[in-house]
Amino acid sequence: MANRRTPDNVLKLSGTYRADRHQNGPADYQPPAAGYPVAPAYLSGAARAVWTELEAVMGNCGLYTQADAAKLGRYCCLEAQFRDDPAEFPAARLTQLRLMERDLYLDPEARAKVGAARQAPKANPFADL
Repeated sequence: MANRRTPDNVLKLSGTYRADRHQNGPADYQPPAAGYPVAPAYLSGAARAVWTELEAVMGNCGLYTQADAAKLGRYCCLEAQFRDDPAEFPAARLTQLRLMERDLYLDPEARAKVGAARQAPKANPFADL
């Protein structure tokens, strides 16, 4: 199975985006505007509280667009169920929750991959030669 394509906004944040290589659409294609998406209508109660909490933490990162709203909504529903009763949360759902966290760059390893390219490049010791 082929690897999934990394979204353009993630490539731009990590500093590895190249228009000649990563632009798939026609020349007049405009990617969706970055910003935190609007919450799906089916979120309520604890799931809506998780959405608000996530928006406060990740709202300004520029990773999400409205196209990510459904997946973020599913993550919020699973997280709300886990918070409600962690002892009765099935292992299969916990695995799904963990995988969603990784897909949405909510776990430290995934964020490190995005932020690693933002660090200043090391000086080349052979530049003077």
